[in-house]
Amino acid sequence: MTTLTPPALRPPFANDLSLKAWLGGLRLVSAVMMFTGLGGIAMLLGTRPVAAWPEVDLAVARLPLPIALAGVFCAGMALNHWRHGQVKRLLRQGRELLLAGRPEAAIHALQVSRYGGSDDQRARSLHGLTLAWLHKGDYERALCLGEAATRAWGRRTSTVRDAEAPALMATILSLYGELDDAREWVERIRRPMFDETDHALLAQAVMLCREGRHVEAVKRIQRTAREDVPELDVGAVAVIHAFARSRLGGQLVPLKPGCVLPERPARASGYEYLACEWPELAAFLRGEDDAPAASARATPSRHPR
Repeated sequence: MTTLTPPALRPPFANDLSLKAWLGGLRLVSAVMMFTGLGGIAMLLGTRPVAAWPEVDLAVARLPLPIALAGVFCAGMALNHWRHGQVKRLLRQGRELLLAGRPEAAIHALQVSRYGGSDDQRARSLHGLTLAWLHKGDYERALCLGEAATRAWGRRTSTVRDAEAPALMATILSLYGELDDAREWVERIRRPMFDETDHALLAQAVMLCREGRHVEAVKRIQRTAREDVPELDVGAVAVIHAFARSRLGGQLVPLKPGCVLPERPARASGYEYLACEWPELAAFLRGEDDAPAASARATPSRHPR
């Protein structure tokens, strides 16, 4: 698979060890400012005239107390909005770095966004970190972070919690060879209404390949249109598609237009993480096409339950 030279993406402040504390401090300060300012809004809505309240000397002007406190509330809102913007920027750059094949740099950005944003941003940071550690081949850490993402709470975290994180857990476990556990996670996927994304595709394709059911794996991949495959899964699906077709042993499965096409990656392409616990796929990625096409059954469990 052809790899593009990634742009020089550098998350702002990602190497600053104090940024997590800084964003956390901003969160606290903005919350205190808004809570304090609510008192001013309550005063403005009360029956007492504004002019009856004492004035506050702000050095540049003297303002009635309710108006001064209302200004504090607005300043807290603005500070909170700016903080969310910074976290959103880190999240976006983390995703771009993952797409560019730079998981280490993505981790720096996502580690920071994990601590400084809303519940939704925290859930998406955990999901991105799970992907990043998976791409680095650290299945153990990826599993821990993936489980944390499935415990995200809040109304806006449902897509990550109920669809993306369970699908990613299933993918990691299927790559690990833990097929029964992977199936349980696939069953937990709940796709949001009107979402056509096939979150389970990569995990199910890997499971079928590991069971030696390569024809079924090819058909499963071709059943999903490319635009319905998660963006960060497309490259891995293309690799698994190519691997499955290489194991067909002469059986003909015509290519279906519109699906993710098979693409054999170049060596050291960044897809080696798929084969950390899968010797047959590792041989395929090394170009050892004469490897025996025996059924690729699941390997024994190696991770703690």
